[in-house]
Amino acid sequence: MPLVQSVVYETLRLSPPVPTQFARARKDFTLSSNDASYEIKKGELLCGFQPLVMRDPTVFDDPETFKPDRFVGEKGAELLNYLYWSNGPQSGSPSEHNKQCAGKDYVTLTAALIVAHMLRRYDSVGGEGLNITAPLEKAK
Repeated sequence: MPLVQSVVYETLRLSPPVPTQFARARKDFTLSSNDASYEIKKGELLCGFQPLVMRDPTVFDDPETFKPDRFVGEKGAELLNYLYWSNGPQSGSPSEHNKQCAGKDYVTLTAALIVAHMLRRYDSVGGEGLNITAPLEKAK
């Protein structure tokens, strides 16, 4: 089911379930991006806008295009380090020191099962952009 899981990740990348995330810095640190770095002081309010981050062309090739197989294979696994919709990278694991959503893997697995179930029920499923269509007749 790697392709189905990739479709879920790609859908969440283009339409993040939590578009804006806020946090306070717990210590002084340097925040670095591809082209700049910023000195962050303890107590400062930070805001991340996911729809912008998830379309970074230095990370995602052709970021505005839905690519169902973007997260398949070694390169796809590496891109999971840049998916931050659960208060941390998709490749991370929740723990007492990592305050990611404890249900992040459950959510993506449930979404993959829904997609797999939908694909099982129909002979063909098509779409354009973020719209999905299926014929009215069930598969035999």
